Amino acid sequence: MNRSVRLPLVVLGSALLSLSFPATRAFAHGTMIVPESRIHRCAFDGSIENPQDPACRAAVEAGGKQALYDWNGMRQASADGHHRDVIADGQLCSGGNPDFAGLALGRDDWRTTPLVPAADGSFELVFHATAPHATRDWQIYVTRDGWDANEPLGWDDVDPFCTSGPVPLTTDAEGRQVYRIPCTIPPRSGRHVIFAIWQRSDSPEAFYSCSDVQMSGGVDLGWKQIGRIAAPSPLAARSTVTFRLFDETGADLEQIRVKIKQGDRTRARWPVALAKAVNAQSQLVHIGVLQQSGDVVPTRTIGGNLVYAANGRSLRFEVDVTGPGGGDEPVYPAGIGTYGPGTVVRGSDGRLYECRPFPASGWCNQAPAAYAPGTGWAWGDAWIAR
Repeated sequence: MNRSVRLPLVVLGSALLSLSFPATRAFAHGTMIVPESRIHRCAFDGSIENPQDPACRAAVEAGGKQALYDWNGMRQASADGHHRDVIADGQLCSGGNPDFAGLALGRDDWRTTPLVPAADGSFELVFHATAPHATRDWQIYVTRDGWDANEPLGWDDVDPFCTSGPVPLTTDAEGRQVYRIPCTIPPRSGRHVIFAIWQRSDSPEAFYSCSDVQMSGGVDLGWKQIGRIAAPSPLAARSTVTFRLFDETGADLEQIRVKIKQGDRTRARWPVALAKAVNAQSQLVHIGVLQQSGDVVPTRTIGGNLVYAANGRSLRFEVDVTGPGGGDEPVYPAGIGTYGPGTVVRGSDGRLYECRPFPASGWCNQAPAAYAPGTGWAWGDAWIAR
């Protein structure tokens, strides 16, 4: 009998920070995930080695691929609140750090996500802290009306709109440590950039991020964003995907299932199949891209299908995947972050793979673009085919 397993909505690259890995990597600390930062989107939206998104590909060509592997390390070690001194004009989206220069490119094709505040303008930004620190403050900026997306973002292009002191560290539904920063969004319309600064109080170090957003002009469209379908890997044909929705107390509200056809198994297509089923059956949530009309339309853009709850409700959801083969093995990347030596998963090719012994087992929980069993360019560092 198949066992249903949870598919994380956003797969993260630093799930086992305490392990010793076979290669040296930068110790890094976090980035904005709601709205999703530019660097997080590029790192987890496909192959870092061969990015398909034009803007992400340009970023790699300009600054190298290592920045995307170090997606949670865009920082200035000695900022100490003097951000304008350490970040030159035009370098906001790289945090003034030359290792991340490709993320500061001026382009009008950085992919956006809708930023839809509540009727009173309130919106909660979410920062994933892969290594939490004591906080001095958060400073959040938004681009001014009339800014030029084809020019690198400078200080004269942004206005501050939200400042916060320390906020509690919490754990989200996917088990990530996050900071939630409550803000009131100004009534901007169209394409904009949210520039965020996290200044530590226990060190002069500060972290930076840019999130490309589509803003609704202060109009309440009747939906609250509660997450997204990240689609970190393709699925095997005949897999069953179950969308489970829970209310504010954790009680089950809905379960909507769809069986994945051969033609819909890719990362671009299976979320659309799921979204269509949910949109047709649910009275509480819709999945896709929020339009100015208030409609939510599924998209084949990988990672572009956001989940919206009606009437501003703070609902929670999970996506479970049951494999087609009659075994109890999780279908990768379901359960990523919990894999250890000897863990057996089923790859997207239908084969079984076993996580290597320690210390190589640490790679089993890393970025699917590189370590997806049987398909990632470095999968053999993490997995053994059975």
